[in-house]
Amino acid sequence: MNTLPGLLRADLLKTRRTPFLLFHLLTPLIGAGLFLAYYSFSSWGESDKVLAFMQSIACAFPTLIGLLCAMAAEQEASAGQFQGMLALPASRITTYLSKLLLLLGFGLGAVLLTFALFGAGFGWLLQQGSQGPLFYLTGAAIIFGSSPFLYLLHLTVSLRFGRGASIGIGISGSLIAALMLTGLGDTLWPYIPFAWGSRFISLWVLGRTGLTVSPAVSGLNTGLWICIIATIMAGLLSVLWFRRWEGRSADN
Repeated sequence: MNTLPGLLRADLLKTRRTPFLLFHLLTPLIGAGLFLAYYSFSSWGESDKVLAFMQSIACAFPTLIGLLCAMAAEQEASAGQFQGMLALPASRITTYLSKLLLLLGFGLGAVLLTFALFGAGFGWLLQQGSQGPLFYLTGAAIIFGSSPFLYLLHLTVSLRFGRGASIGIGISGSLIAALMLTGLGDTLWPYIPFAWGSRFISLWVLGRTGLTVSPAVSGLNTGLWICIIATIMAGLLSVLWFRRWEGRSADN
């Protein structure tokens, strides 16, 4: 039980009586369904529909991550003020990694399900788009691959300050991500983690349609390097912080 697989199983069991799993199932169903319903009568072009769908998912991701990390943290708080994480014989690093990997695993599954449902409905039900499963799989991987920094940020904020702070930062992050899709974000987006997903997916989709932008102009190379380095640094700092953390007061 004190090994990482054992802790993962324990964390998974903790979610059985919470809306955590249901949220990861219903959100993709509702999200994909709403887009397909609108696109069934929309006059947009096919490429515009796909791009708008992927950009919207990327922009919504910070809010969803903030909410889900808050749910995971509050479950630990209500179960004994985090003693299930802090008092285990396992090392603090293993305990923290278990919670983080659970969130990342569920997040990856939700993104894949969202893109799979949309891709199937867009191609088979609406008879639009010629993209195959690999296209949607790659799009899901791009959005999820740019999100570990946000999971690290929101998990730390949720544990330290509570759900209000995490959800508030998530909502603000989604608004910032949408703003960074405008001309205002052309030079700023590589330095803003909330914008990574929406910008990466936009550049990739535009490249698939032939509207390529040079990496020097798009900021792609800068964004990739900053994303990788910042995520590694955030992982190390969050682990070091959790090793010294002793919980928060009940009134937070």
